[in-house]
Amino acid sequence: MTFDDFRDYSVLRGVLKERGFLSEGTRILNLWEDLPAMAALDGSPSVETAAPEADAFAAYSPLSTQSAANLVELEGPHKRLARYAGDGKTLLQVDYFRVDGSLLLSDRHDAKQLGVHGGRALTLCDSAGLPLQEWGSSWGLYRSWLDFVVAGEQACFVVDNKNTARFMASYQRDNAVVFYQVHESHLEDATAGFASEMTASAQEVFPRLDAFDGVVFLTEQQATDVRKRQSDVGSTYVIPNGRSLESAPESMGTRKARTGMQAATLSHRKRVDHSVRAIHLANSLLQAPVGLRVFGEGSQRVQLEELIVDLKETDNVQLMGHVTKAQSHFKEASFSLLTSTSEALPLVIVESMAAGCIPIVYDLPYGPASVITDGVDGFLVEYGNIEKLAACIAEFVEMPLSDVERMRDAARKRADDFSDGKVVRLWADAMKEAAARKQDQKIEHAVEIADSACLYGSGGDLEVAATLTLGLQQPSGQEIIPAFFCRLRLRPGEAFFRVAARTVVNDSPDTYAVRFAFEPEILSAMGSRTVDVFLETRLGEAITVSRMPLADAKAAPRLYATAHGNMSISFA
Repeated sequence: MTFDDFRDYSVLRGVLKERGFLSEGTRILNLWEDLPAMAALDGSPSVETAAPEADAFAAYSPLSTQSAANLVELEGPHKRLARYAGDGKTLLQVDYFRVDGSLLLSDRHDAKQLGVHGGRALTLCDSAGLPLQEWGSSWGLYRSWLDFVVAGEQACFVVDNKNTARFMASYQRDNAVVFYQVHESHLEDATAGFASEMTASAQEVFPRLDAFDGVVFLTEQQATDVRKRQSDVGSTYVIPNGRSLESAPESMGTRKARTGMQAATLSHRKRVDHSVRAIHLANSLLQAPVGLRVFGEGSQRVQLEELIVDLKETDNVQLMGHVTKAQSHFKEASFSLLTSTSEALPLVIVESMAAGCIPIVYDLPYGPASVITDGVDGFLVEYGNIEKLAACIAEFVEMPLSDVERMRDAARKRADDFSDGKVVRLWADAMKEAAARKQDQKIEHAVEIADSACLYGSGGDLEVAATLTLGLQQPSGQEIIPAFFCRLRLRPGEAFFRVAARTVVNDSPDTYAVRFAFEPEILSAMGSRTVDVFLETRLGEAITVSRMPLADAKAAPRLYATAHGNMSISFA
C-alpha cells in the first residue's frame, strides 16, 4: 500500500513483475488510484468522517475559482495543479484531477486564511466537482483510504518504513492488526550500549511502539536491547527476514579457493575500504595471494579505486559494479566479507551461507552473531579490527580442505533456518497471537498515587517507589492482575526509558506498593538532561499513564559525596 502521488504505478507494476518481485496474489495499491472509487461511494462517511455540518466545506475553494497567477502544473502520472505564495516557494494548494479532467480532490495548505500558509483542508469531490468529504490532515485521508480498502474485514498491516510508521501508529481499528518491523539499528552507535543515543528516526518512532499490535525485530540481540530500554509489554517478536534459498550441492571446479566476494553499496556505512585493506594485509602474510571481487556501486567508488592502486592490489581486488542478482556469484567465491558500521540482519550473510560461501564478518550490532556460530559455519571478527580481519582471511584460505568442506556444509544447513517457509510460519503465528490479544478485555480503571519516593544508590542505580490505589470503573468477574511500569521521559522530546516493577505488594484489595529499579547505564545515558517520571498501569488492554507526584518539601535535602567518598546530606 502506497500513499505517494507522483509515481506511475501502471509502469512500476510491469517492472516489478518482470523482475519477479510481484508473486501471485501480491498487489500494489495506491491511494490516488483508489480515490475516484472512494468518491463514487456517494460520499458515504467512513470512520474518519461524520455527517457534514452546516459550515462544512467552508475552506473548499478550487483553483478554477481563483486567479491563475502563481499556478504550476506538476509532473506525474495524474494531472495536478499547484498554487504557490508570492515567494514562488511556499506551497498553498494542490488540486488533483481525474482522467476525464474533473476535479478529484482539492488540498489547501492555507485553510485558515487564503494566501497565508496555515491550516489544512483536503476535500474529496464527485465527478461534478461538488464536495463530498473533507479532512483536516493528510493522515485523516489516509485512514479513510485504509478503511475503504479493508471494508470492515479483518486485516493485518505490516509497516517497515519509519516515515509511514508514525502515521500507522494512529490507525486504531478493532478489525485491523498493525505490525511495525524494525529493519535497521535504532542506535547511533550500538557498540556504546543499549541505553546510548538513538537515531533521529528511532526517536520519532520508538516512543510510539506501544501503539502497534506487534513490533518485529530481526534479531534477538536487538530485541533484547530494546526490551532493556523500554521493557517488554508483551507485543515484541523476533522474526528474521526470509529468502527463497537454493542450497545446491557443491559444483566442482566453479569455486575459486582463494577468492572472496563482497556484495555492498560503496558507501561510508559499508566500509568496503576495510575489506580492501584486509586483503592487502592478508597478502602480506601469505605466499600465494588472495583476491576479492566487490559487487555494488556508490559514492565511494573513486576513493576505493585510488586505494586499490595505492596498495598495489589491482591484480587482486576488482570492483565489479552493480550486477543484477549479485548473490548468484557467492557460489563462485570461497568466502565473503561484511564490514558495515551497523546492520539489523544482513541477508547477504544468509545468501552467502546458502551457497556454501563462508562469511568472514565483523561482529557488529546487530545481526552476524544471530546467524553465525564462530568457527563452525563462519567467522566473527572483532568489530572494526582490520588486522584481525586480515588474519582470519589468511587463516581460512590455508585451512585443510576437509575442514573447509565441513564448514560449507554447516553454513548451508544454517541458511535453511531462514527459508521463506519457516519465516512465513513465524509471521502467521505472530499475527494470530496479536489478533487474539487485541480482543482481550479492556478493564477500565482509575489510579490515584498516594505517595512516592526516589532513592539514588551509591552504585549509580535509581529506585522509584509509589503507593497507589487502583479502582475499577466497573466490577469484573475475573481475577485482576495489574502490571506496573515506570517511565523516565527525557526532555525535550518523547523518548523514554521504562522498567517493569521489581516488587509489587498488595496489602489490601485496592492498595499497591510498587518499586522500580533503573540500571546505572540508564542513568549514565541521561547526561545533564531532565527527565519526567510517570507511572504506567496496565489491566488487560487498558493502559493508564499517570504523572508521578512529589511532595513539595520546603527544605529539599541534597545528597552528596564528600571528598573522601562518604555520604552527606545538605538541608540548606
